[in-house]
Amino acid sequence: MPISNDLLRFSSPAADGVVRDDAVRSLAATENAYFIRSNGVTGPKGLRYQAHADNIIAGVAAVALATVTSDLGKMVGALMAADCPFTRPGWIMSPRSYIYLSTVLTTNGTYAFRDELIAGRLWGWPYAVTTSVPENLTDNGSTKESELYLADFADVIIGESMGLVVDASSEAAYYDGSSVQAAFSRDETVIRVIEEHDLGVRRDKSVAVLYGIRWGV
Repeated sequence: MPISNDLLRFSSPAADGVVRDDAVRSLAATENAYFIRSNGVTGPKGLRYQAHADNIIAGVAAVALATVTSDLGKMVGALMAADCPFTRPGWIMSPRSYIYLSTVLTTNGTYAFRDELIAGRLWGWPYAVTTSVPENLTDNGSTKESELYLADFADVIIGESMGLVVDASSEAAYYDGSSVQAAFSRDETVIRVIEEHDLGVRRDKSVAVLYGIRWGV
């Protein structure tokens, strides 16, 4: 990431610190996206592509409390059928799925899952909400589809070969998308952030993926 040296000289607070913090946050978001859905071609293979084929479950097209509850049960059942120990289970969902689960009502007019979600749980287990789970997929023959993940994260391992490295140089060259630029001749400072990591699943049946869901569309 190139920064004008004039900006560095005259900015307050220091612009390099702001850019460095932004870079670290961006790196964390990218890592999150790869660990969830990467197919392994250009980065670590994510949970979506490490789950066993038996645990890739198509969601019911009709969206109602009964079908949603049934789909959640299918995911839990897939892990139970594989003798998953449920040591550290957890869910991953998109914001739209979270909003739907937070607002869906029973026939009596009460919220089905909201109180539990407010407490940070779904079916008794913690969950995470992230935009790294898309809401524009078409895997189940429709549009605006999303996915839901359930995994025993005791079987999910993140490997890191080194800690986060942040470098800054006023002599480095960088690629701007069309050509290589020299920071020294342009009076710029280039900030580089490097992290080396991988993700592995000890048991592929410790991950279940529900795809093709249109909750909240």
